[in-house]
Amino acid sequence: MEHREQLRQLLKDRIAESKASLEREVVDASAVAPDAAIGRLTRMEAMQAGHVTEAARRQRQAELVRLESALQQIDKEDFGMCRECEEAIPLPRLIARPGARLCVACAEAAESR
Repeated sequence: MEHREQLRQLLKDRIAESKASLEREVVDASAVAPDAAIGRLTRMEAMQAGHVTEAARRQRQAELVRLESALQQIDKEDFGMCRECEEAIPLPRLIARPGARLCVACAEAAESR
């Protein structure tokens, strides 16, 4: 695959960005104490915001795992090849989804099953 170095650098950059983002994030996952001097709606809003933030953090962690996995796989001969049709996955798809294992056509076919 001729664009491996471009993809490798892209993966390294995205991994660094993801790690920095996760490190900057300060998530207060503790529950709001019932005796806290805030109103009922404010407490509920704080709890909901905490759940949303935690869900977003989990998604970022999962994306980091996918990026790191793609970086580990990049030197394998079959990296960037569709697992179904065995054709090369177009570079724009790999840039958008570095861990893609299916080309767009095969991914759409798999989703419609």
